[in-house]
Amino acid sequence: MPLTEFQQSILRLLAQNRSPESDLAGAAVLHQLPDSPRFSEDLDLFHDAEDSVAQCAEFDAEVLRRQGLGVQWTLRQPTFFRAVVAGEEHALRLEWGQESAFRFFPVEQDALCGFRLHLADAATNKVLALAGRSEARDFVDVLHLHRTYLSLGALSWAACGKDQGFTPDFLLDQMNRHTALTQGDLDRLALASPLSLPELKRQWLAALAQAEQLVAALPAAELGCFYLDGQGIPVEPDPSQRGFVSLQRHFGRLRGAWPVVSG
Repeated sequence: MPLTEFQQSILRLLAQNRSPESDLAGAAVLHQLPDSPRFSEDLDLFHDAEDSVAQCAEFDAEVLRRQGLGVQWTLRQPTFFRAVVAGEEHALRLEWGQESAFRFFPVEQDALCGFRLHLADAATNKVLALAGRSEARDFVDVLHLHRTYLSLGALSWAACGKDQGFTPDFLLDQMNRHTALTQGDLDRLALASPLSLPELKRQWLAALAQAEQLVAALPAAELGCFYLDGQGIPVEPDPSQRGFVSLQRHFGRLRGAWPVVSG
């Protein structure tokens, strides 16, 4: 789990302040996955309500100061706060912001950080991030999700339910436009082990071709959903398989919802 010991210690300290309305989000959620390829450079704490951002940021900062840590504010706005938290040998950027409460699943309790965004929501957020900017970290994260969680096509299909301005083809095209990176872009990331840009590009093109085939085959009326098995877990959809019809279609809604589990 490539969260550093310092990051984990900060999350444990702040876990008492997390709630279903104030949760860990961003890349740190993804980097709790086994064999994650990189370390996150910050921790993102997101809030449903605009007026709770400043209150939570100040409350968290006080908890950290009481533990002897330094907290230096670098940005303080009504709906977005940023600070650098420093110990004797380490420093970490923390960000507090507002995020849309439209989710596929409710936030989950977590032993390390108190409450965190569900992996499915963190994954679709990452896909939408790659569609909107050219950042090596997003490219690496999306490919890792494709290999270890759900395919690029399945995530793109669901992500269109979060941002209905996208069609799957348009979303895939926008992501592809933001993969013109250099080896230096990769090398500047805090990687668990070195990555080769040519190898990642080959993986990306294969994932893209697979995604284009999948979104063309899925029923248009079901755009924007995750497909869940009988245990309510997102799974890879395959319309050519007999079991596809029995999968649960799970759409996003305000604050998310737990699926009905069969059996």
